[in-house]
Amino acid sequence: MSKYPKGSIVRHKTGDIKGMIVNVFEQGDSPAGYYVKWDDGNHSYHGENELVWANIDRPRMHYTQQSPK
Repeated sequence: MSKYPKGSIVRHKTGDIKGMIVNVFEQGDSPAGYYVKWDDGNHSYHGENELVWANIDRPRMHYTQQSPK
């Protein structure tokens, strides 16, 4: 199971830029890989060990659907 579900807000360990998980790639027992859309508009692929949650207080998700209320 992947650490970051699709829609998670993450950042790269080496920088402050934040991004959203667009796609998750899992293969058996191997660590998951993630396709990330960064705030600067770029997209890139990263291993699970290269990413951390963007907010250390609690995980945040990006939801594109409107609330049913």
